[in-house]
Amino acid sequence: MNYRIRMLIAGIWAGIVTLLVFFISLVTWSRPFSAWLYARMLGGVGMRILGIKVRVEGKENLASEPAVLMVNHQSNLDAFFMGSMYPRNTIVLAKREMLKVPLFGIILLASGNILVDREDASGAKKAVTDATNAIKKRGRHLWIFPEGTRSKGKGLGEFKKGAFVMAIAAQAPIIPIVNQSMGHLLDPARKFLKSGTHHVKVLPAIPTKGLRFRDADRLLNEIRASFEKELEGFTI
Repeated sequence: MNYRIRMLIAGIWAGIVTLLVFFISLVTWSRPFSAWLYARMLGGVGMRILGIKVRVEGKENLASEPAVLMVNHQSNLDAFFMGSMYPRNTIVLAKREMLKVPLFGIILLASGNILVDREDASGAKKAVTDATNAIKKRGRHLWIFPEGTRSKGKGLGEFKKGAFVMAIAAQAPIIPIVNQSMGHLLDPARKFLKSGTHHVKVLPAIPTKGLRFRDADRLLNEIRASFEKELEGFTI
């Protein structure tokens, strides 16, 4: 019953936040403010509803200069778990199909995020161009899930090369953000929820200045290895 009640209240809170931020996004169109507000409201209050405290280590590594923020992706609940530390002036690389979600799709569009159609082969090239312009010309951070999809509690997924190509194209530093497996506190499949602490670790920035596209595979392997190491090091 504890699980059902808390998840119900969290869902109601998500609906309230979505409705409120939807209207705000209409008057802040093309600026990332509404996405930041959505994340902070959802995570800040949502985690209290779930009874989970988020402890972020390495916040000082969140650079003021535009960077590519790479985060491992577990589920749709990442918006709750990561929302409380989502930086200002940040846009997200997201699937275009998310535009179909009522109200949230408008918030996603209004915040100036980069939306990719996975069925469009030419979309990848445009996404690289859009990401480069967002970082270099508009000074945005770019939030990317390098796995490209949710791991659904099955461990760290395969990293996609595109995220690293974007970082190299923009010559922007990569900041790995390691999101602890949430399974010890919350597992929707088993209707399991308990209070506790969830850990997030922000690693030092990895520069890409001077790197070329041929370096993307090496960079991918190095950063994925750092994620694996940190995930293994988390204590429950």
